Amino acid sequence: MPGGRDPESFTAMAAAAAAAAGGDANPIQDLCHEATCSICLEYFKDPVIISGCGHNFCRACLTRYWGELETGGSCPQCRYTAQRNSVKPNRQLANVVEIARKLNLQGGKGEGREQGVCETPQEPQKLSCKDHKPLICVACDKSKEHGNKDLICTRLEVLRKEREKILGYKADMEKESRDLLLLTEMEKQKTVEMFRQLRQFLEEQEQVLLAHMEEVEMEIAKNREEQLARLSWKLSSLERIMQEMEEKHQQQQPASNLLQGVGRTLPRSEKMETLVNPAAFPPELKQRITEFHYKNSSLEEFMKQFKDTLLMRQQFQKANITMDPDTAHPLLILSEGGKKVEWGNRQQELPDNIERFNKLTSVLGREGFTAGRHFWEVILGGEGMWALGVSRKSVRRKGFFPFSPEKGFWAVGKINHGYCVLNPPDYLPLSGEPERIRVTLDYQGKQVSFFNAETGALIYTFMGASFSDETLLPVFWVKEKAYLRIVG
Repeated sequence: MPGGRDPESFTAMAAAAAAAAGGDANPIQDLCHEATCSICLEYFKDPVIISGCGHNFCRACLTRYWGELETGGSCPQCRYTAQRNSVKPNRQLANVVEIARKLNLQGGKGEGREQGVCETPQEPQKLSCKDHKPLICVACDKSKEHGNKDLICTRLEVLRKEREKILGYKADMEKESRDLLLLTEMEKQKTVEMFRQLRQFLEEQEQVLLAHMEEVEMEIAKNREEQLARLSWKLSSLERIMQEMEEKHQQQQPASNLLQGVGRTLPRSEKMETLVNPAAFPPELKQRITEFHYKNSSLEEFMKQFKDTLLMRQQFQKANITMDPDTAHPLLILSEGGKKVEWGNRQQELPDNIERFNKLTSVLGREGFTAGRHFWEVILGGEGMWALGVSRKSVRRKGFFPFSPEKGFWAVGKINHGYCVLNPPDYLPLSGEPERIRVTLDYQGKQVSFFNAETGALIYTFMGASFSDETLLPVFWVKEKAYLRIVG
């Protein structure tokens, strides 16, 4: 006991304090009230004090209240922000609680609670018990006999279960996140290794092919030098013979002497004519150059297939898309084959059938999809705004509405000189302006993706799209000077 006092001394002190205050207070009830935790409404168990604000709570109550906050939290009574290391045991309060328990047991022997009447008539009856109806005092409000505590305990139990459920969801989410990150890291390492091997293989094959080409170049150069040397020798011999004949022709000699000299020169000149057209480069050498051409053509085809594999193009079936004129807004002009749509200068006189858009300058494709994987490419042109993607067949056609997944549209576009996801606009940080976009639809996978068809760069992907087992149609929207043209 603090100061060595027993329960009787505390009772005497409380009574003296009450008498000094006018005799209207009940010191025992005040003592019990001060020994009660404001969270659980029970006597303090292992009480602790928050150093910063001086409020006391059960250690377990404060721990549950703060939950998993590592640094601490706010005081449940005054909202003072406290650190966990500022919470200290209050041993003196624990002693006072023990005294209050004993005094309450001694004072509870009697007839104070018959027929719902407070056992401390000196305490003003300010509250009404929800279950028991008669007026009760603040001290009785703390009692287990009245329903307020039961309601609080029930609600606390519900909140505890909800908290446990949230913690379970959080643990599951964290586990799934770790598993997904692990799988991604494994695939990442595999990708790095495969590309390393691919680069090594390509570099080796490049060196082999270039070495063969260098051999051919050396052979071509060798043949050229040999043939040039032979031709130079023959040319020099020919020029000497020509010079001799020219000199003899210019000399003033008798005909017999001239003929005799020319007779020795003419056979040499006739022999030179048979050696003028040699085969400088053999057919085998030319055939090797042709083989290089075939290998490069094969490499070009391989590169195309490799790009298709990386972009998953081979897993998607190319769709032959045309635009449906019955759905086109009257301001839109469609090409004869339904492959191109552009903004018109004036509204056309067209029937306002139920399929036609009457406010949004849009048009749908004729071809619908209910399964499979498909792709198509669209050329972007003009200076205005545009959008393209897919939509449910049941989308609204009349009035204004956003191009959003909630309305059955999955689209990207160019709005106010910026590329964005619709709608509302969520602008995309593209490295360059695409000239052609590839749209891919994975119906079973519930994905719609958009790629720069020239570079293969991914622009955006809608994941987990809600197609609702409906038919999906390509959708196109243009405004002002823009136009869209389907490839193929």
